[in-house]
Amino acid sequence: MARRSASLPPSVLPLAGESDRPLRWRLHQGLKAAILGGQLAPGTRLPSTRALAESLGVSRSTVVEAFDQLAAEGFLDRRAGSGSYVGEQLHALRPATTPRRPAPPVPDAGRTTEPPTAFTPCEPDGDLFPHQLWARILARHTRRRTTGFDPAGLPGLRQALASYLTLARGVNTAPDRIFVVTGAQQAILLAAHAVLARGDRVWFEDPGYPTGRAGLALAGLEPVGVPLDADGLNITEGQRLAPDARAAYLTPSHQYPTGVVMGLRRRLELLSWAERAGAWLFEDDYDSEFSYAGRPLPALQGIDRGESVVYIGTFNKITYPGFQLGFVVAPPSAAGSFAGVAAAAAATPPVPVQSAFAEFVADGHLAHHVTRARTLYRHRQDTLIAELHDQLGDRVRIHQPAVGMHLIAELTGCSAEAVARHGRRAGLDLRPLSAYSSGTARVAEALVLGYGHLSPDQIREGVRSLAGCAGRRRQ
Repeated sequence: MARRSASLPPSVLPLAGESDRPLRWRLHQGLKAAILGGQLAPGTRLPSTRALAESLGVSRSTVVEAFDQLAAEGFLDRRAGSGSYVGEQLHALRPATTPRRPAPPVPDAGRTTEPPTAFTPCEPDGDLFPHQLWARILARHTRRRTTGFDPAGLPGLRQALASYLTLARGVNTAPDRIFVVTGAQQAILLAAHAVLARGDRVWFEDPGYPTGRAGLALAGLEPVGVPLDADGLNITEGQRLAPDARAAYLTPSHQYPTGVVMGLRRRLELLSWAERAGAWLFEDDYDSEFSYAGRPLPALQGIDRGESVVYIGTFNKITYPGFQLGFVVAPPSAAGSFAGVAAAAAATPPVPVQSAFAEFVADGHLAHHVTRARTLYRHRQDTLIAELHDQLGDRVRIHQPAVGMHLIAELTGCSAEAVARHGRRAGLDLRPLSAYSSGTARVAEALVLGYGHLSPDQIREGVRSLAGCAGRRRQ
């Protein structure tokens, strides 16, 4: 059967976005919009990079970079000697059939914290953050007179976040759909109160993020653990365990704690389920900026055409522990409900912190910090992997992540829970993978090991202690 070939007229392929954005980004966005909008059907053969560059009047390298990113995200299939085709898996896109219902807020909230220690997962190195620069900016904004208060967050910060999230994570948003919060718990509670009702069931990754599970429970919801497979949350199991679920809580860009990165096919399947069921997807994008294998996959929210995704994020993972500022990006259809809940809560961070962080983001300081930290965290990951192999040999199987500040070390010949108990007595924060499970899934005998906050020497010392806890210390 002959493949369709697209001529890509300007009406189908605009250079999307503002003219001050990079051409590669605008071409990537235009192509993606045409694919998701059905103007470029699955299986369609695209023009060659040279022909497209000539027709658009851009350099060939610009087109090659845009095609490479789309292929990495799963939108294009690259075939040697044949060309580039729109991915066949995009047949999974389906229209919505069931309306969603908003829900009144639940007047209950709370948060928990844990003290950091060696191997604590997802703990950033606070010393990497430019504290002196931040202190100068914050001091200047603190001296300014504060006028007015917006319960959704300072307009200048919401504008800065909209630009940052669009470029860094491919999020489709506008300032009036961003709601500033103090952290993950408040973000989850705000989202739950805005679009769900007490007693609603929510699919939850198992194993999964304990803070997310606690936040959903605090809102009076019923988290239902759904096992994972190689691609992330298993939709078939979710439909079996909770066919009436009104939402799913997900970490698709870097599943916590297993590290699985959800591919495009599963993302599209989840979007289709949400649209058919009239359900919501809570996307918690907690540390995807630290990608070590090229540009990270864009956020699930960026390909959501059914307004199903509530996008959640915080900055304490990429700045320093205790930095209490985060955000929720509401779907357009639910922005009014979010605004009502935010107005009732009135719990945004202090205005000087918001205005200072807006400057910090807009002036590029956050992006610069992330780039520097990413390089150091990659080196620390390499150091941890080498030390685990050296100290434990074939008694450990390492699941090396392409993203984040922790990894999974699967043990053989010993109990991960027993090793964790011994580790705590030795001053280590060793967490078994089973501690993240609600009991619906079988999990490996494995430890979740954080390395972001540790120097190379601390990693080496920690692994030696870990080896002793596992019953085999290298002499």
